[in-house]
Amino acid sequence: MKIKTNSKKDKNKIIGILGLGSMGKIIAKDLAETFNGKAIYLARDVNSVKNLAKKNDAEIRYADVSKPKTLVKAFKNIDVVIHAVHHEFNLDVMKACLKSKTNYIDLGGLYHYTKKQLKLNNQFKKNNLTAVLGIGASPGITNVLAKYASGFLDKVENIEIKIGYKDFSTYKQLSPLSASYSIQTIFEEFSWKPAVFENGKIKFVEPISGREEYKFPKPVGMQKPQYTIHSEIATLPYTLKAKNVSFKIAFDDDFVDKIKMLKEIGFISDEEIKIGKNKFNTKDVSLEILKKLPKTIPKRINEYEIIRAVVSSKHKKIIMDAKILGINETIDKDTGIPPSIIAQMIADGKIADKGVFPPESIIPEEDFFKELSKRKIYIYKNDKKIN
Repeated sequence: MKIKTNSKKDKNKIIGILGLGSMGKIIAKDLAETFNGKAIYLARDVNSVKNLAKKNDAEIRYADVSKPKTLVKAFKNIDVVIHAVHHEFNLDVMKACLKSKTNYIDLGGLYHYTKKQLKLNNQFKKNNLTAVLGIGASPGITNVLAKYASGFLDKVENIEIKIGYKDFSTYKQLSPLSASYSIQTIFEEFSWKPAVFENGKIKFVEPISGREEYKFPKPVGMQKPQYTIHSEIATLPYTLKAKNVSFKIAFDDDFVDKIKMLKEIGFISDEEIKIGKNKFNTKDVSLEILKKLPKTIPKRINEYEIIRAVVSSKHKKIIMDAKILGINETIDKDTGIPPSIIAQMIADGKIADKGVFPPESIIPEEDFFKELSKRKIYIYKNDKKIN
């Protein structure tokens, strides 16, 4: 995919990526192909990203999320930092951005972190900075789909977000437990109580509950979405003034059974276990063990995902879909591409409001959809393509 503009590089516009794991690499790829400014890779292990930086003509700076002072130094003169490390560091990175006078983007905070981050709104506004929380696939695309749909209704009663996925890939090797995103996040989504906004009030339901059959458009078809803890519920009920808001994502039956087994035998709890004279967090030990499992090696990637927002009033329903086909590239681009787009909009001055915002409150929907379309992520309203 090459959609680079003809304009010369503007070295005065700088976007930093904090964390160059699997998602950070997707962000880096999109910036290399579409951004007419300079990219800086912010990494704890500088040597690990040297080849990538050379390939994409990017600068490298040392930054360790566990050492906030290194962040402030590393962020100097960067216009926007995209935080692609785990969400438990979101607040620390935001505070470093305040000190370095840097705009901020992240991929989500699993509800609880997002709530805390929103409280920094006045500080970002006072410092003339912009922070966009949760702009990946979900949260992110989901929020903007819901906002766009709300424009066709007099009043929003219900917002249902559902994610469905189908894998037609062939593999040279399959991991005993593979996931399309962080296994730590998976553990949290399967063990933390999901938030649901019902009849104007937040309630927390049991993990892995609400799992029932739902038919997505072809080729995804019948899936079993379940409630999981997610950031959309932290903002959409209030920004769009909805009465009911829910989030569900579908996982393969076999995958769910494996995670449930780990959960039932206590492997994903936060309890401490004593081994000899040492104490360890059970979940941390499990994660370290899982990191040593054989990796999944694809033969040919062929994936399809549908990100759906069903927004309705008493008399009208709007179904918004983002449809993502992954042929020889992972559909995880739907998480890595949005932060690249929004970082560029901030760097280019297309997003200029100051403060801390969820995606639905600040992102120009149609411009965003056009950029997604350039990357072969297509948006549909009531099954009709709109971009």
